[in-house]
Amino acid sequence: MAAPNAARPSMDSSSILSPIISPSASYVDLSVYNPPASRSLRQRRRRESTASSIHSISSSVGTVVDWKSPNEYGTSAISTLLENPSSRSQPQRPTTRDIPTVTLTPIPKVKASEFASYLSISAEYEKYLRAKDLGLEEHIRISKAESPGETPTQSFVDLVESKLARAVIQQDSQVERSQFSQPRLSSTPPTPLEDGGKVKRHTFAPTPLSTVPSVYFDDHFRLENPRTFDVVSERSDVIRPTGFQGDDGTSGGSGINGSAVGTGRKALATNAILQEKLSWYMDTVEVHLISSISQASSSFFAALGDLRELHSETVASVEKIQSLRSELIDLDNTQAIKGLEIVRLRKRRNNVAKLEGAVKQIEILIEHVNAAGSELDKENVDAALHGVDSAENLLMGKPPLGGISNAELPTLIDLRQVKALDAVKSEITNLRLGVGKFYEDRFVDTLLADLRNHVEKVPPAETLRRWCQSYQREQGRPRSQVFGANGPPLHPPRSSSLLPEYTMLSESLRKTLSRHLDGLKRARSINSAIGAYRDAVLRETKNLIRRNMPSSDDDSSIMSNMTLQSRGGGRTTQERGSRLATALRNLGPIEAEDLLFRCYCGISELVRRLGSQQKLLLDLTSGMGEMGVGGMLSPRLVQSGFTNGTSGKSAAPEDSIAAGISDLISPALDIAQAKLLTILKARNQITVKFGYADFLRYFTLNKLFFAECEAVSGRVGGSGPLQSFIWGQTKDFVQCYHTERTRILAEILEKDKWAAKDFDEPAQENLNRLLDAATKDPETWLRHTKIFEDTRDVESYTTEAAQKRPPATDSTTPAKLRPAVVDEQDFILPNSSLKVLEEIDRYESLMVMLPGITPEVATSMLEFLKVFNSRTCQLILGAGATMSAGLKNITTKHLALASQGLSVIITLMPYLRECARRHAGASAPAVMAEFDKVKRAYQEHQEEIHNKLVSIMGDRLGGHIRNFPSIDWESSTDRPNTYMETLVKETTTLDRVLSKHLSQQTLLSIMTPVFNIYKDKLMEAYSSVELKNENAKAKMLKDAELFRDRLSKLQGCGTTAEIIYEMVSGKQVVGA
Repeated sequence: MAAPNAARPSMDSSSILSPIISPSASYVDLSVYNPPASRSLRQRRRRESTASSIHSISSSVGTVVDWKSPNEYGTSAISTLLENPSSRSQPQRPTTRDIPTVTLTPIPKVKASEFASYLSISAEYEKYLRAKDLGLEEHIRISKAESPGETPTQSFVDLVESKLARAVIQQDSQVERSQFSQPRLSSTPPTPLEDGGKVKRHTFAPTPLSTVPSVYFDDHFRLENPRTFDVVSERSDVIRPTGFQGDDGTSGGSGINGSAVGTGRKALATNAILQEKLSWYMDTVEVHLISSISQASSSFFAALGDLRELHSETVASVEKIQSLRSELIDLDNTQAIKGLEIVRLRKRRNNVAKLEGAVKQIEILIEHVNAAGSELDKENVDAALHGVDSAENLLMGKPPLGGISNAELPTLIDLRQVKALDAVKSEITNLRLGVGKFYEDRFVDTLLADLRNHVEKVPPAETLRRWCQSYQREQGRPRSQVFGANGPPLHPPRSSSLLPEYTMLSESLRKTLSRHLDGLKRARSINSAIGAYRDAVLRETKNLIRRNMPSSDDDSSIMSNMTLQSRGGGRTTQERGSRLATALRNLGPIEAEDLLFRCYCGISELVRRLGSQQKLLLDLTSGMGEMGVGGMLSPRLVQSGFTNGTSGKSAAPEDSIAAGISDLISPALDIAQAKLLTILKARNQITVKFGYADFLRYFTLNKLFFAECEAVSGRVGGSGPLQSFIWGQTKDFVQCYHTERTRILAEILEKDKWAAKDFDEPAQENLNRLLDAATKDPETWLRHTKIFEDTRDVESYTTEAAQKRPPATDSTTPAKLRPAVVDEQDFILPNSSLKVLEEIDRYESLMVMLPGITPEVATSMLEFLKVFNSRTCQLILGAGATMSAGLKNITTKHLALASQGLSVIITLMPYLRECARRHAGASAPAVMAEFDKVKRAYQEHQEEIHNKLVSIMGDRLGGHIRNFPSIDWESSTDRPNTYMETLVKETTTLDRVLSKHLSQQTLLSIMTPVFNIYKDKLMEAYSSVELKNENAKAKMLKDAELFRDRLSKLQGCGTTAEIIYEMVSGKQVVGA
């Protein structure tokens, strides 16, 4: 190992450092120019530092371990191994417990403030200036442009390197070469200075940074980390392994290069190559750092110089500004301040004059406010409004409306922004509101008085007539069907040339409303007036219905007290509602109808008058501005002069008068319908049990009222809950009416004696209406739409058609019975059939008068006919009439009348079906199918009755034939046998009864089967009888002759009698 004094001093310990790299280095005189040593010389000197590095590491190791006793480490300590290198003992390998825990030694973090002196560039800048003065800067800038073979000028880096090279050459004589150093890679002698201070040398490219391992550039590089240290030390052993025996029997040692013998790993203390690599890496980084600094130094110091010059100019400018300020201060003190004082005094004098005028203006303003208040207290509204307008003009800086000349007025200014006058502004606002309230009350009272007078003046009959005319015009129905084709109606209609009563407005009303509207416009109270008018109209709508309610003993109106508590106590709301419902239910049909007429007609006239008032207001306000009060009629924006805001400003949409009279009609109708719904619900149980005519008038009243509401409000498709309730109530009435009619029919059928009844003229007219209803609606049914006529005459609208004729008797031998005639067919009907025809007439009239529920009415009518059919079957075919009506038995007459009753329904069924089809609408197919089913049921029932008649006659003949064995055929032949006389008599009676009650076709359909049975059974019976002599044959021939003579002329007999006679004539006597 080389001696320590022979080692080359490292670059880290060199005192000759770059002034840029070492912050503590002394000034380097750049003016002394010496050529730097060649790059090969530097490399050679770098390798000669190996021994020095090894010596340094060995010294360091010894320094680290000398401070503790070897005994503390045992035989495996480094110090023990170094002190006894020849020891051949094999020390025990340390265990985990023997090895102390390795604690990483933290490397102190250097603060940035410690580099402050290094970063200070004042001294370096001075050096730059000196170099610039000597022309070195120009040499640095143009050195890169010359050829690579020559270097006319040296860069700053070359200068530093040459300085370092000279220092190294001076020390070469004192450094001994180490036995472990490597040969030089290259050797380049220094080049002398050429003429002109230039150095001629060869340039070499710096070693790239890629030769430095990447571990040194890691952001988290920490040498105390074992892994990092292992990579940096190239996995060298810090301690040489012990116990190795060489070939000569000596303990192992280190090789020439310090590698551990037998392990393959080098010892850190003797690894010269690693020392050289570390030094090489540091030199490479240093060279690149110096190169980067030299490249940036020129522009950096140039910018620094520019900044210094700029600073000098700024200081000069600041000094000039300070001088100008001092001159301006002197100028202000001598001239400007005095001139401004004169201007200020003049302005103050003007302000005092303005203040005097403003005080005078406020005085006049207060006088006008006080005068307006006094006039308002006296209810002199026009004068008060004049004073309010004048005060407001003064407040805005405008002259008052009158009373003071312009010469007496001071210069007026706008005082609205003066906070001290807030109380005056509030007083003006209150006065204007008070004036507006007066005009508002007068406006509302005038319109409400007009509404009340109109409603009270127009009679309900006139309103009802107007409704009927309007409805018929919409439906396209001729007027003759409304007022009657024969003669004038009870109350002649108004002339068509006259306008309706609700359109006639007096001229006085027009002038009064014009004054009120002008006052409201000036008072800016149109919005509040319209709101008050809306509320008053809605209250009047409620009061109109309340005034017509039935009164009790101690109250003027029950409903009027439902929402008002009586003074000093009274009935509760529930008690008053209960009393009202009771009073409404106790009303008779006439009183209830009058109450509804007054309520319905009053509401109609009220809303119609509202429409007329709307047109009047539109006419009055058409010349009052761009809009006037047009906002009451349409949702237009409020224009100037018609808002509650500041005059001249456009109002927002929410401040406009959007809800006007056109929007008032619908709420008024809604409130009225809600009140009417309460009344109708209270009388619902009574209404659904009305008679036929009474309910039709009730339904017509509501139907016309709904049409009126749609015409006035423009709402198409219904009137809300009230209309829904009426439709539901109508269906309930149809159900109740059907139940009652079915009950009455059952009673009539049970009491019916099944005797023929006279079909008088009213009954025939009723039947003719049923026939005509297939193609048109009879006028008699439409007469119930004339609700404007006097309905107190019960005879005109009786629900029982029998009240128009004398009661029928049960006599079976009238002078002449008139039959029912349908399509030239006569029908002799019993009393129950007459009742059925009357009810069919009412059912069909309900289909016509109750549009919308035609399917329900048609179904009820079919159910009624089914009941008649089933009960007739029970009473006649089932012989129930013998118990219910007291009949002894069911005779041929009863069967014939029952057949006629069914036959007339079967004949009418196509007409009934067509009438239902015309009014059923979309439900027609289903209804038509039900009509066909009922018709088939009637036909089947009729066939059963006819078969019953045939079977009765067959049974009678069978009874006679069963008595043939007891007949003495050989007795006297003067007269026929009794059985034949009885059979002929019964058959003749049957033909007489059936021909009286049935048509020829029906009679033929019954008698033909009867005679066929006669033929078959008599021929069979005669064939079985043995004639023992001629007297027996003559006896039988006598019976056949009687049958032929009496029955051959009857309908359906045909050749039956001749066949029987010929058969008996040809019969042979036994034994002949």
